[in-house]
Amino acid sequence: MKRSGRRGVTLLELLIVIAISGILMGIAGFTAQGLRERNEVERQITQMHRDMVNARVRAFERKTVYFVIVKNNGYQITEDTNESGGIKPDPADRELWPVPKRFRHHSQWKGTIIMGANGIISKSTGPLMANAGVDIRFEADGIKPEKDCISIGPTWIREGRWNGMHCVE
Repeated sequence: MKRSGRRGVTLLELLIVIAISGILMGIAGFTAQGLRERNEVERQITQMHRDMVNARVRAFERKTVYFVIVKNNGYQITEDTNESGGIKPDPADRELWPVPKRFRHHSQWKGTIIMGANGIISKSTGPLMANAGVDIRFEADGIKPEKDCISIGPTWIREGRWNGMHCVE
């Protein structure tokens, strides 16, 4: 049987298509990994922001002090259940979670943030910024997420982006 004008795909053409597909899939893999890392930083910041706002609301509603203990690798929020006050929780106080929430991208600030019974963030331990607020920045070098820090002041808790000196909303 004679085939007129019909040709199959040569081995060389097939190898070229496979090579191009492999290169494109490799590029897509690197892009997807970067997107996942950015999303992880932003998710971590959003979660911590939400937890801190909830603790502040609870402090105001219950007229109870809350402590936010920030370490490089995670944080814990503790309710001053025995109303002992002070600058850190004691063994009789109640932690909101059985284990601290972990950071995948470490915090570059550590200390204790104290939310007063009136909901005002009145004190903190650890380094303070010039405006008496605290900027909690997370390691996100090379990732460039939309937000990579949390700014905390007496009456605000905001997510933002680090500009080299401060966390800007």
